[in-house]
Amino acid sequence: MERGRLSWRKLAVVMALALGAARALSMPSWELMRGPAGVTLELDRRMPFPVPRPEDLPLVRSGEANLADLVDEGRHQWFFDAPLEGEPFGVPAALFDLHFGNARGLERDRLYELFEVVTRTGLVHVPGEELPRGIVRTRGQMPLITQNCSACHSGVVENQLIPGIGNKWYNQEAIIDHARNLMRASVPLLLAQGPAGAELLRETRRQMAKLERYDALYGRGCRDLAPGMITAARIWQISSKLLHDPAQLATTEGLQRFMCGATKPPPLNTLRFRNLLFWDGSVNSLWVAHWPMFDFFGFDDYDRWDRKVRSREIQALDAFVVFGTRSPSWEEVMGTPVRKDMAARGHELFHRANSCASCHGIHDESGMLRSFRPTITPLKVIRTDEERAVAAFDELMQEFAQYGWAYVPRLDGYREYDPGYTPMPLCSPFLNFPYLHTGAVGSLYELLLPEEERQRGYIQSDVVDKVKVGYFAPGRFPQKLEPRAKPPRILPRNFRDELVRGHSGARFGTTMSTSERWDLLEYLKTLRCPEEEGVIQPERARVIPGQPRSMERSASLQP
Repeated sequence: MERGRLSWRKLAVVMALALGAARALSMPSWELMRGPAGVTLELDRRMPFPVPRPEDLPLVRSGEANLADLVDEGRHQWFFDAPLEGEPFGVPAALFDLHFGNARGLERDRLYELFEVVTRTGLVHVPGEELPRGIVRTRGQMPLITQNCSACHSGVVENQLIPGIGNKWYNQEAIIDHARNLMRASVPLLLAQGPAGAELLRETRRQMAKLERYDALYGRGCRDLAPGMITAARIWQISSKLLHDPAQLATTEGLQRFMCGATKPPPLNTLRFRNLLFWDGSVNSLWVAHWPMFDFFGFDDYDRWDRKVRSREIQALDAFVVFGTRSPSWEEVMGTPVRKDMAARGHELFHRANSCASCHGIHDESGMLRSFRPTITPLKVIRTDEERAVAAFDELMQEFAQYGWAYVPRLDGYREYDPGYTPMPLCSPFLNFPYLHTGAVGSLYELLLPEEERQRGYIQSDVVDKVKVGYFAPGRFPQKLEPRAKPPRILPRNFRDELVRGHSGARFGTTMSTSERWDLLEYLKTLRCPEEEGVIQPERARVIPGQPRSMERSASLQP
């Protein structure tokens, strides 16, 4: 081009900046979509992905499978399988069998119960099953005993194992420490076997090295790795290959770039009502399980990964996670009645202008969700700890957004999707204590207090405070408990101020009078979300081992 004119390269940059500015100035254009049971969903039409519906599953759309069958298959995958092709780390199955393979039936059940008392992994063992839930045996030439998704994303409330809520006792450090100790202790035994143990010894040492690398990548520089907290953003950083060497975390600069983003696992029974995913709402996509799983699914080229997520086993997992996770009622889980007069007043408070419903959706008088709009609440408004949102930095998100199955709106200049946290529909919120994404607020009652009045800790326990809905505050734990087959687990926890703050002010219901607060709390107990019709069949509940039979419920919360 002639001198004085823009070069093509500069012109392209100017055009890109102009396009980004135009997008930043554009306003959301809302369109309506129908979700399960006719729930009205208001979606920003600029987002390429709507809320998932059953026909978005290729096997359902083609007629090769029906949704109910896929959900059943996915439920089995969720608890008992790990469809991995990559390089997961774990204990060689042959080594595990060498130590525990002879234990059968009641002997094995007692062994696991004793093991959990000593190690506190947070994993749940159902009598008669080979492994605790969340631990699976992989397939392949050299099978492993490793974790799957249900280790973090299935939790126990009132002795019922509920898929899709966070495992409140999940302890990543304890699980890794046990695997490390088992393999270390086995090396002399395998050496003594000579040539007969050589292959297993090689695999054990390989898994030990892999475990040490991942342990450093997951945990270095991270705080709050007690039960209920995991290094969520680190999974993305590792999977993207931006973080691949523990040496990257050896400097202050490295730790500032690769922040932990510690969170509790989010509830999964909200996914059929929203198209902004994860605590920060940064990702617009159909299927949440596809996003962070490059590493575990064996991502070495996109075509291979794309074939994997189109497989029947992954479609079954998609079906179960999105359409098969339940939103049970308070009475079904807690077994106590709701005060209807108080809940009726709470319904009015919930739906006041610029209050709870403006973020979390409209619910009817019975508590059922009727409409929802996925949005992001900016950090300056929500004011909760920003580390999780900031840890998903733009360069990291671009590593995933370059592919066609996910979209990050802020990368296209949409400022209303800048880092913040996304309000979720309140699908049985009484199950999701402790509260905030930090897991630092012990009960719904505490969440409705101004942040300066909240306790900086709570007593984590199997015993639920059904009055304040969640964990007991220090000094409030009951002196006399209902008869139990064994003592409850108890863990006092304390938190830094920044993890407890936020979600405070008139918009968030913390300026109400005491009587209003109790009325709203009673209504929050009733909140539920519809389930996909014809997918979930009621079954009789199973009781977690060691609990009295009187705790059984009439409807199943686990397969």
